[in-house]
Amino acid sequence: MTDTYDVIHSVLTSTFKIPEDLISPDRTLEQLEMDSLALAEFALILQERLEVRVEEEHATRATTLAQVTEHLDTLRARSVTAP
Repeated sequence: MTDTYDVIHSVLTSTFKIPEDLISPDRTLEQLEMDSLALAEFALILQERLEVRVEEEHATRATTLAQVTEHLDTLRARSVTAP
């Protein structure tokens, strides 16, 4: 996966104390037991670390980590190519 996934993985293990063996690209945020407050905090931390805003519809309980990563990679690519 990308460095974006590495940041997501790091946030989940360090901030949310989710065991590494539970984290994989195909896991949903719900499977990681992220409630709505945790999702909001997760999105804010990712925004601070990656300097892109996570859209709410791309960080729901049904979203997989791979989907979050793909969305953030797309946003990061756009911010690099924007004039």
